[in-house]
Amino acid sequence: MNASKTKFMSFNHNQQISIQTNNGTKLEEVSDFKYLGAWMASTEKDVKTRKAAAWRACNSLNKIWRSTLPKKFKSRLFAATVESVLTYGCEAWIMSPRLCKELDGCYTRMLRTVYNINWKQHITNKELYGDLPKLSQKIRERRTRFAGHAYRSKNEPVAKLIHWTPKHGNRKPGRPPLTYVDVLKQDTGLDVMDLGMAMQ
Repeated sequence: MNASKTKFMSFNHNQQISIQTNNGTKLEEVSDFKYLGAWMASTEKDVKTRKAAAWRACNSLNKIWRSTLPKKFKSRLFAATVESVLTYGCEAWIMSPRLCKELDGCYTRMLRTVYNINWKQHITNKELYGDLPKLSQKIRERRTRFAGHAYRSKNEPVAKLIHWTPKHGNRKPGRPPLTYVDVLKQDTGLDVMDLGMAMQ
């Protein structure tokens, strides 16, 4: 293990944590880091990064979007090259209603770019989307599918994490932050007990 390249994060600890290698080198504690292309501590930060990367991918294909190629072809190319970048890692996102609205708005603007519809052209979202669902709906479906798959993998640690809620420490004042379990309950309309039964 390369200690200079290894970082660690701690959760639900009031005291400072220290981790050392066998030769006594202290590892650096960080509040956030990128793992497999996704930021770990904050969904908002990860979404911001995903949006920027997706717009770069979208803008790099402007010649194709402005061409007279069929709309069906553009849609398939967009899904493979841009939407896949935008939604990378979305199964683990903890999304508030505000963040859902922000992502749906971003997706709408991207579709207008893909279909070469400028801001002067008045078109309803129903006409723009056609048979496509909203991005927030796609993310919701992927998240519930992933949660069910993870929950059924009983031999993997992730199966125990799906329903995990902290039972120690003191909650900070104010509105508690959304958890993954909270989002799954919103996605399905089920309580915690019924979630486990539904994901069997």
